[in-house]
Amino acid sequence: MEIVKSMGTGRKVVVPSARVRRSSPWLAAAALGLLALGRPALADISGFVLEFDSGDPGIPIEGARVHLQADTSTVVFSGPDGSFTVPATGPGPFVVTAAVPYDRGAPTNYTTAGTTVASADETGVEIRLQLLPLMDDPTYEPFVPEVTVCGSCHPNQVDQWQDSNHSFAGTDTWVLDLFSGTGTPGGGEGYVFRDLHDPDDTGFCATCHTPMADVFDPGNVFLDEVTVTGALQGVTCVACHQMDSVDGDPNGLHHLGTSTYRFPDGGLPTAFYVWGPLDDVSFGGMGASFGSFIAESRFCSSCHQYNNPETGAPGQNTYGEWLDSPFSEPGPDFRSCQDCHMPTEEEEGTVCTVGGPPIRDPEQRHQHDFVGSTPVTLAEAIDLVTTTSQSAGLLTVTAEVTNRAAGHAFPTGVSIRNALLVITANIGGEELVQVAGPQVPFWADDDEPGQQEGDFAGFPGKGFAKVLEGRINGEGPVVRPVLFIDAENVFSDTLIPSGATDVTEVQFELPSGSEGQLAEVSARLLYRRAYRALAVTKGWTETPQGGPVEIEVASNQLEVEVEVGAVEIPALGSVGLLALAALLGLAAFRGLRKARG
Repeated sequence: MEIVKSMGTGRKVVVPSARVRRSSPWLAAAALGLLALGRPALADISGFVLEFDSGDPGIPIEGARVHLQADTSTVVFSGPDGSFTVPATGPGPFVVTAAVPYDRGAPTNYTTAGTTVASADETGVEIRLQLLPLMDDPTYEPFVPEVTVCGSCHPNQVDQWQDSNHSFAGTDTWVLDLFSGTGTPGGGEGYVFRDLHDPDDTGFCATCHTPMADVFDPGNVFLDEVTVTGALQGVTCVACHQMDSVDGDPNGLHHLGTSTYRFPDGGLPTAFYVWGPLDDVSFGGMGASFGSFIAESRFCSSCHQYNNPETGAPGQNTYGEWLDSPFSEPGPDFRSCQDCHMPTEEEEGTVCTVGGPPIRDPEQRHQHDFVGSTPVTLAEAIDLVTTTSQSAGLLTVTAEVTNRAAGHAFPTGVSIRNALLVITANIGGEELVQVAGPQVPFWADDDEPGQQEGDFAGFPGKGFAKVLEGRINGEGPVVRPVLFIDAENVFSDTLIPSGATDVTEVQFELPSGSEGQLAEVSARLLYRRAYRALAVTKGWTETPQGGPVEIEVASNQLEVEVEVGAVEIPALGSVGLLALAALLGLAAFRGLRKARG
């Protein structure tokens, strides 16, 4: 039995009842006193959240989120009169912050703010929130602020970003090869968008690859004509943090229908008005608005989910794949895009270097290198298990590919991503003949005559890709695969959904007389960042970031002894049966003569 003792501060201590019965009142009181001395003092800070320029007593703000800076363990909301009471522990001083969640449709929005409080029992504290300017700056050029401007206060984030794919988006050599043939020395070979389409067709590449050059004239900027450094830096800080909504058509193409931007015209430089997931930024040098949407997967859909604007054929469906995944379900296994691609830092620290920033827990500090498909991440997310069995002269190989930990399909992203499962079997170096099961599809080969190393079309196995088909520029014969901009339909979709397992079974013929010999079985899972024909034609030997074009995700190598009885005796026709009967009769006749003699 246990007794709950009140500590007088709303706290309770559970003590064994037997001890309470044996203890005298003064000993119990002394014990409770020592416990109280061991705790920091708990008191309330109270005050009001008011509009900054509303004078005295000030216009109250209702519904503001109030808490101690960098401590979200207790969040309270201001009342109709702007009042709040928040608990505080320790001697102080404290920074108490307030924020109103941003709502693009609201008539009034505010930047976040905070005030320093000397002790934990202060009353009448005022937190004044600045109105977010209603008008945008008509002269603002969002591509002018270079990342180094943001890096002067956020150096760690910029250092991480510089090695990310986002930082290479505006100068991505593969994209330029496909768009204008100007990315690499061999970029003009094969498919070049501008050579095959109408002169005024932009292909919408700049919309996501240099968004800050495209934002004021959505869809009408040619990627190869962008020259300003701040725009060529690709998906920069302001490209994400000046987005103020992602609540449009999820299959729209960025600011052609999915997202919107704000460039407020106010007391600060326009580039300093930003949206972020922290609701307690108190530095007045930034016009920070609390936008919880920036921490949601839908935010990433702005560029990673879209259809062909004219035909409706799907381009990327990564966000849709996440919605269909087990990771989108609320609960302990929930993972957003940001949870995987912007994981938390390992240690506590600050998110900036100026303005007296607070020390934050790792959960409030996210990495900005946006790691995607690498040998390490693929191996962690995708499993390959291979087994064999034998019967009736056949060796059966079963390969299971499980998309265990990716929050989207495997592979995902732009339609040129693909993967191959290649299965082979041999005895003594002689390849066994496949007699049943699927084969690697046509798109696994290059366009060069003959069989080159790396051409796997027709091999036992399977391909995993979303193969789009369509007419180039809407004219001529149907081609497959094509880029999303020419896509009219989906020819095939063999992507493995998140959490799913694909099972491939192929059968090989076991040759006569192979009992007791070792069959060597190989199953390899290969991930390719581009279709082989495209990579070979363009001469791509590495990604624009210097990574491998092909990654071996997993490989199983098995040695299987051919079982006795697994190889069938070949069936005999009528002539064979007569010959066998004659041989058996002759053997019997000779045996009889030998017995008589």
